[in-house]
Amino acid sequence: MPNKNLFFLALGFGLASLGLWALAGVSLPHTFSAGSPIRAAEVNANFAALNNALPGVAQTAASDAVAITSATPAVASVTINVPGPGYVKVSATAQLNVQYTGISSAQFTLGLSSTLDALRPDQDKRLSLPAGLPAWTYIYILSAERVFPVDSAGSKTFYLIAEENSGVQATVSKRTLTATFMTGMGTVQNP
Repeated sequence: MPNKNLFFLALGFGLASLGLWALAGVSLPHTFSAGSPIRAAEVNANFAALNNALPGVAQTAASDAVAITSATPAVASVTINVPGPGYVKVSATAQLNVQYTGISSAQFTLGLSSTLDALRPDQDKRLSLPAGLPAWTYIYILSAERVFPVDSAGSKTFYLIAEENSGVQATVSKRTLTATFMTGMGTVQNP
């Protein structure tokens, strides 16, 4: 067998092993033994359990500028349909555009939440500009990540929240949110 074929054979075995490892923690509803009848509904239930254990992904992206206001702190959202209990990892990136006058300090908070208007203090990202910098539009790329437990199937929505904490005007643009569903195969520790 030529070396090229050996490479592809090894690659195939590696990918198959990785797929089997990823599904190792899946609990199947039915087991079968030699000589016992197999019902189509039981086989279908096992396939459904395997399908539900596979990760899913949803993403939203927008480039328009959204003003940060206290009335509407959610500047973006992503919705993912999850098949059952597990975890959703949400990642966000955004461009923060601060119209800074230089007179007073500026402070902004960004973070991810599963509720429309609440940030957990231990999960946020803060940006501060001290007073006395030149008046300018300062641009920062910010990112946030968080794992959310989900306890049931259905649509789950997650939000990118932006808060202005000092009276300085700013917008958020070039927002991308990605939600990935995963079953628990390790330890997840949320504060």
